[in-house]
Amino acid sequence: MKLILANNQTDRFVAFYRELQAQSSEPFDYAGYNSLLFIFNSEAERPLEVKNLATGKNLSDYNGIYINGYLRTYELAAAVAIVCQALGIGYANKEFQQPVSLSKLSMYARLAAAGVPIPRSLAGTKAALLQASQDVQAFSYPAILKRADADQGIDNFKISEAQEIVELLADHDDMSLWVLQEFVPNDGFYLISFYDQQPKFCIFRSLEIRPDGNKRKAHMYKPKGGANAALIELAEVPAALMTACQQAVMAMNRQIASVDCLYDSRSQKAIVLEVNYNPQLVTIETYKDVRVRAFLENIKNIGD
Repeated sequence: MKLILANNQTDRFVAFYRELQAQSSEPFDYAGYNSLLFIFNSEAERPLEVKNLATGKNLSDYNGIYINGYLRTYELAAAVAIVCQALGIGYANKEFQQPVSLSKLSMYARLAAAGVPIPRSLAGTKAALLQASQDVQAFSYPAILKRADADQGIDNFKISEAQEIVELLADHDDMSLWVLQEFVPNDGFYLISFYDQQPKFCIFRSLEIRPDGNKRKAHMYKPKGGANAALIELAEVPAALMTACQQAVMAMNRQIASVDCLYDSRSQKAIVLEVNYNPQLVTIETYKDVRVRAFLENIKNIGD
């Protein structure tokens, strides 16, 4: 069975493809990108899957996908292509064989496909998350809800129950992209910066109690001046964490990258949160001299 994905879900288009379904010798479904729920679980036998909420089928139930009409939904289309390649599902068009990642959605798809440890996640549009109430209710809480195309902690919340999702998404567009992610216990997060896919320095930010008492931001604290930041030797970075970060940089095919990551010392579990392509030389003041020095020392290798 085939699946046709397209943005246009007006009555005219849906009716047209319903007529084609009746005429086609090959059965197919016609669905919009906003009905797709992406499921990432690096510890599962199948680390990534996509559920078509409109039909109840999984992407793996189809033997061919037509990725059509993606002008306004590039990230969703790119993520579908990555999942298709990982699951061995044929698709058109093949221009998506090496899609550039523009948000956490396609980034997590690529990392999960490469076996990089990431937090268990549900992802998709606002419309999909609200439609997937059964999956969302069954998710473990507390959890992290974050906008897929935001950074620097913008629209990034720690929530204690599924009902908070409805409240937090209320003012956002139905096609906005979101990730619901398991909360991984930690004492802080690491940032490991790479040039030529080799680690150059590491900054650790300890998890401190926020002075403002904001419970939805309790999982992150980055005060100006870097009061909770420390530059640590690369040799002191847990080996499992360094391995996961190098795998992540290679999976994203980024020669210059900074990886946000966690290490749960209780379970000795390494988790990659994000692979940033920007070394943040201008906007971040914490250890700016170290960042600039690494850039200047390695700029000569760009293009090799």
